Amino acid sequence: MPELLTVKDVATVLKCGEDAVVKRFAEMSGVIDLGKPETRSCRQYRVLRIRRLSSSNLTGKSGRPVMVEVPQRAERRRKSPKWEDRAILNLAKAALQNDARDKETFRRVAERARLLTHVPENRWADVEWFEEEE
Repeated sequence: MPELLTVKDVATVLKCGEDAVVKRFAEMSGVIDLGKPETRSCRQYRVLRIRRLSSSNLTGKSGRPVMVEVPQRAERRRKSPKWEDRAILNLAKAALQNDARDKETFRRVAERARLLTHVPENRWADVEWFEEEE
């Protein structure tokens, strides 16, 4: 688990809304507030980073037993002119590790990756692939 959690990560663990997490954790020690303070002309804007907490601390905040398990997030990469080269190297490495060298496997992987671009990223784990009938 990462050292600092975002509000979204903690909301996922506690199974509550992001606003509730901000209210509960805003004044707690160990929470870093990266937002802007309120002024006469501008409302307060909070961006919290919450240090890794034990399940007992989270249980006290949520009022029920909590299993601390932050879901995996895809690594974000900046847009790069060489992204295709990186993708090719990653695919080649995965193929070598899985001993897949036939053309049909590469075609199937590329087609499924293209289809995933039309599905929201948070739903990728729910997608089930069925073998094609020849």
